[in-house]
Amino acid sequence: MKTSLDVEIREEIERPVADVWAMISDATLLPRWLGEFEHVAQESAGPVGRGSVFRYTLTPGPGERSALLEWVDWQPQRRAAWDGPPLRSFLGGARPRGSFELTPLGPARTLFISRYKPELSGVLVFTRPVVARWLKKQRTADTQRLKRILEADQRMPTP
Repeated sequence: MKTSLDVEIREEIERPVADVWAMISDATLLPRWLGEFEHVAQESAGPVGRGSVFRYTLTPGPGERSALLEWVDWQPQRRAAWDGPPLRSFLGGARPRGSFELTPLGPARTLFISRYKPELSGVLVFTRPVVARWLKKQRTADTQRLKRILEADQRMPTP
């Protein structure tokens, strides 16, 4: 049995689209602003874009919680979407899926929309409402962290 969640977070960031894109499109920077991400490394060769594969490690949790994600849609300074195999746990699995979208609201203001659509399986299906509330709370806090980082640093973010 499987079920999907659909959580959307919207935030206006006082930074140009190019600066926000530089931060969100570099998957190796995810640990700077996504709370449970401990490490992300590119596994595929070549420049980052559609088809690029990354290995990520999450914390906390029992044992090593590591899996892959792939950029499945890549529209520079506009949209990046990811998908990957389920991250397994003793309760089932959670397949990471989602996207980041940017809309310019002026020369130095950007609307950031993040969508998280994980696919739950196993016992996790029955915890859907709890997982949805946790995901909304966690990703809202993460988006606020991204906003603080970008608005505090008036230079281009660097890896």
